[in-house]
Amino acid sequence: MSMASYWWWFIAGVILILAEFMVPGVFICFFGVGALLTGVVVWLLPDVTLTMALLLFSFLSVVFLVFCRRFMPRSFRGVVKVDHSDIENDDIAGAEAVVTEAIAPDAPGKVEFRGSQWTARADRAIAVGERAKIRSRKNLTLYLE
Repeated sequence: MSMASYWWWFIAGVILILAEFMVPGVFICFFGVGALLTGVVVWLLPDVTLTMALLLFSFLSVVFLVFCRRFMPRSFRGVVKVDHSDIENDDIAGAEAVVTEAIAPDAPGKVEFRGSQWTARADRAIAVGERAKIRSRKNLTLYLE
């Protein structure tokens, strides 16, 4: 490879790392780091062939991808899973909702709460237009008193 070819690896590395900001997920930056390190090797060892540089780039990129995903999984999980099923941290218990679809003891209905439609259940029949107090919430279903 020519002496200037290491610049192409540096440019490719910077472009790949910057591309990480435009693509969801965290994986392109590992290829960018692989390209930067390949550029360093090509700079230090100018007799490296293109084939050897491509193999080095592939190897380094995969090693960084596997190593970082394995030993830093929390950083790559994306959204942290939160259990919303308990109501202890919710402030909706005791609030009132307006019934928009009749509720029967054996059939759920709909209520409007804070501008959104929710599925609702109750132990008694509740007619459309009535206000009902929220007892609890489980996932996306409100339980009324």
